[in-house]
Amino acid sequence: MTHTIFTPRRLALAGLFAVSLAGFAPQAFSADSAAAAAASSAAHAQPRYLTLYPGVYSPHEQALVQKYFEANRALLARGPIDVKKLVAGTLPADTPGLGPVIKVTEEWVRYNNAKYDPENPLHNDRDYARKAGYADIMAFPTFGAHDDTFMVPYPPAARDKLLVSELNHSVTSYKPIYPGDTLYLVANEREVIDLTPASGATHRSLAIQTKGSIYNQHGDKVNDVIFRVTENIRVLADDNDRPANPGFPDIWEAPDWLKRPAHFYTDKDWSFIRTVWAKEKRRGAEPLYWEDVKVGEQPAWTVDGPIQASVAPVPPWGMGAGGSRSMKREMMDPVLFKSMVRGAKDGIWRLSERTAYVPAVPAAPDGKENPMLQEGAINTTDIHKDGVKRSPLVNYMGRDLAIRHITNWMGDRGWLQNIRWTIMDPRAFNAYGMKVPANPRAEHFLDQVPSMRGKYVSEHGLTEDVALVKSQITSKYVLDGQFMADLVWWIETVDGKVWLEGAATVKLPSRQAQ
Repeated sequence: MTHTIFTPRRLALAGLFAVSLAGFAPQAFSADSAAAAAASSAAHAQPRYLTLYPGVYSPHEQALVQKYFEANRALLARGPIDVKKLVAGTLPADTPGLGPVIKVTEEWVRYNNAKYDPENPLHNDRDYARKAGYADIMAFPTFGAHDDTFMVPYPPAARDKLLVSELNHSVTSYKPIYPGDTLYLVANEREVIDLTPASGATHRSLAIQTKGSIYNQHGDKVNDVIFRVTENIRVLADDNDRPANPGFPDIWEAPDWLKRPAHFYTDKDWSFIRTVWAKEKRRGAEPLYWEDVKVGEQPAWTVDGPIQASVAPVPPWGMGAGGSRSMKREMMDPVLFKSMVRGAKDGIWRLSERTAYVPAVPAAPDGKENPMLQEGAINTTDIHKDGVKRSPLVNYMGRDLAIRHITNWMGDRGWLQNIRWTIMDPRAFNAYGMKVPANPRAEHFLDQVPSMRGKYVSEHGLTEDVALVKSQITSKYVLDGQFMADLVWWIETVDGKVWLEGAATVKLPSRQAQ
């Protein structure tokens, strides 16, 4: 195994995929044609894909990979960013690691807050937020923490097939993000670990980890981020087999996540969902003191869904566009419930107008639909298109639903210091017949919960799933005079399949500090 740290010359959208589509089925072979059989046999006399070795690059890769490594080394050599020059806009344009600048518009903040946490006045009521000691309503703490901005991939033009596994991320929050803020995204360090076996394999497996920071217009650091991904790439043995303009189906490999049958929601399921909603508790202004937290306790569950549309990535804001809101209010109100219609094929209650539960998307904060993509990359919105068929859920949609769960528990005086999460566990790939290596930098969390030991993210979240968020407090401690609690959280379907796991660190008020 090789272990080398690399960095980008400039930050561009990576074209890595936050979730994957179903695998594409190979074309059927016709045994009736002897000529076709002979041609196929001749074509496969030599391997279709090269055997790749760690640190040894094919002619197709060499020049591109050299530039990638040089860019990564330049980031390491840069050292800490000059924050004063960053926010003044006076850094040279070719400064390694410079990312997009984000204007945080009130419209975009309110759109996402209302979709994910409509009952929380800290996110939706300016007067309430100011009385609680904040300057304005707060954006979600992950606003601007856009994974594909930081996860600059192995050069897209250097590979012919791409299999993405084990997305594994972390966001640490220091300051609130408000409407009107300007955010500056900066990569600080990129590490690439070549996991390809020394004996060679047709997949080159690369664990890529990028660390970065986000600053506001005052030069305050609002977030530190860590984004991890494992890329498994293949290179064609014959250059003549390479399409001139490869599209998504030409390059993408993935398990057939969609083979998991859609759930039919029975009256019993809806009774369970309503019971969870009835027991949800948003603490609000009532303080949760650190002294009252007990290790092993389980905060009240929350549930959202069934999810009717996935969020689609909108580079580089870190909060996706689209996606459906919860039907909790309508389902729990006898009068509003009368306006809902139940689907005969899935048992899901919906409002008659789709726009009522898939809110209209406001204009992007900078007016652009999509910033430029790195040459050869794939626009990740292709993966999450909203349509008649089920589609995969973007990883951070579940994360943001988990944030509601956590803020319900910690109340207005708590602070979500860190949230981390992971999807597409290598064990799930193995269960779907695709072997991928484990990322040595990845974090997994469920074994910290006795009742969940041995469990992992076995499925991909899909539309028509619910997000049943559960958690357990795993530790509490004092760090640098701050009173902290850690919890592990995970998201299940209504029938108990885990599709996201994570952890969080929360700062709480203490009676000792009164």
